[in-house]
Amino acid sequence: MSATQVETTTLVPQGTWAVDPVHSSIRFDVIDTDTAFKSVGGRFTDFEGTIDPGQTKGVVRTASILTDHEQRDAHLRSPDLLEVERFPEIRFESTRIEHLDGDRHKIVGELTIKEVPITVELDAKFQGAGTDADGLEKTLFRIEGAVEWGPTRVEITADITAVRA
Repeated sequence: MSATQVETTTLVPQGTWAVDPVHSSIRFDVIDTDTAFKSVGGRFTDFEGTIDPGQTKGVVRTASILTDHEQRDAHLRSPDLLEVERFPEIRFESTRIEHLDGDRHKIVGELTIKEVPITVELDAKFQGAGTDADGLEKTLFRIEGAVEWGPTRVEITADITAVRA
């Protein structure tokens, strides 16, 4: 892909963009805030989303959580934590996208976990846009942020490739 990185006042070029899950990733690190030690890192493998210059929406399927340890993954999916049978999705919808400077943006929105909305502020960095070898118009950006959840802080990193819809 020949990507061009330019300063932009919108997170993505004009139009609607669909997250390409094959070329994107959503990762997390859980930090125990009592001890300041990293407890676990992992990722979600089943997700989707759309991005417009003024709004982002996304869904993560909770059963797709992976930490590369079967017993821990089963515990994370259990009623003790994510309760994936009852709450199959984590949802995000932005309420505001603010251009900070250069290629940096702030995304404010609601992250809904187990039907409980949490207001979050995420940092986004536009990384480029271009056309790949198959002629698909794509844009790249990284989103980072954290959520306080009980005695833990969950740090989130999403590397997103989106295709013009």
